[in-house]
Amino acid sequence: DEEFYLVKWRGYPSTANTWEPRRNLRCRGLLQQLHADLARAPGGPKAEQRRALRRWERHLNRTRSHRGRIAVENEVDLHGPPRDFVYVNEYKVGAGVALTPVAAGCECRDCLAEATLAGGCCPGASRNRFAYNEAGQVRIRAGLPIYECNSRCRCGAECPNRVVQRGIRYDLCIFRTSDGRGWGVRTLQRIRKNSFVMEYVGEVSAT
Repeated sequence: DEEFYLVKWRGYPSTANTWEPRRNLRCRGLLQQLHADLARAPGGPKAEQRRALRRWERHLNRTRSHRGRIAVENEVDLHGPPRDFVYVNEYKVGAGVALTPVAAGCECRDCLAEATLAGGCCPGASRNRFAYNEAGQVRIRAGLPIYECNSRCRCGAECPNRVVQRGIRYDLCIFRTSDGRGWGVRTLQRIRKNSFVMEYVGEVSAT
């Protein structure tokens, strides 16, 4: 799926034109101008690509179950939406996979306040620290487990120990990278350090 460009070399006739992969080209300004010209051409490939990406963007936003919006952008090449890609909001369990149900929950009325009590809230029951501060930012060092409240807990959806399960809060952009690495994700707004951004989910397979 690598993008190629037909190059007319300065000082050489058209018969010497060659198809070159994007990684061989060092004329970023000319490439941007080319794609800008293609975008203005009515009915051209760039116009069709933009329409396809807008349709995909609308589909993604209809599918999402989180607050954060999703934008789609490709100012690099003519690739449209990736094939064989399905946007999911949570893990998809494959055949032969059984997820272990949660064994216990907490009886806290104020999970953040009671987190410091012996055996208080879900992290304390597992002999771990409460992972979040009042702003929902992670306050434990990398590598330590995070125990959130679950369906067996008394607390509600706004509990300060339910951060990951509330989903994406920030507006994000799926964009085409300019260095040949395909599609990537970046933020469209400022995100404070140690804030939860998104969960990496997909299909859980037994093989």
